[in-house]
Amino acid sequence: MLDVQLTNAGFYEIAGSGSSVAGVTLIRPGRRESVRVFLPHNSPEVEVYTGSVRNGRLVYQGSAENAALLTLLANRNN
Repeated sequence: MLDVQLTNAGFYEIAGSGSSVAGVTLIRPGRRESVRVFLPHNSPEVEVYTGSVRNGRLVYQGSAENAALLTLLANRNN
């Protein structure tokens, strides 16, 4: 369900080396930086990174139920 919400907010799934076994990674590119979200399989937690795809910095790790986080991701102008 979360992946559908992120897709509606402009994110798309990217393929990574072996990441499909552990979970799904979605990205939304921006002018200055990208936002990348990793959704582990069978876990209620997410990891959110900003910056480049390879050298992103972790900005959030925790419950996916945090609706305020999803609002920030959907409306971010970068």
